[in-house]
Amino acid sequence: MVTQTPFIVLTRPKLFRRKLHQEQYKKGGILKRQGGTITPFGFLRSDYVETSRKGQIIRGWIGGFTNSKSSKNVSIYDHNWKRIGQFNPKNVCLINRSSKLCIAT
Repeated sequence: MVTQTPFIVLTRPKLFRRKLHQEQYKKGGILKRQGGTITPFGFLRSDYVETSRKGQIIRGWIGGFTNSKSSKNVSIYDHNWKRIGQFNPKNVCLINRSSKLCIAT
């Protein structure tokens, strides 16, 4: 059954602060990755996760990752989307899968 209820979908804006630098090609004509929704480690962007640092439990949202030869990390952000830090994906536990929040008004 379909109703006439208005709704709002809340998502982060897809903005790049330095768009000019994002459009520069690397050697071999390859553009730098501009984000995406899933990491190679099985986490989705905006998944709520838990990890620990120096005995302190940290909870936040996945917002990005690095997957180079020297480092493989996921970035975790707080509720204001300020980065808490980068963590090894082996030490990160999924608490809640992102569903791209939909709120009825």
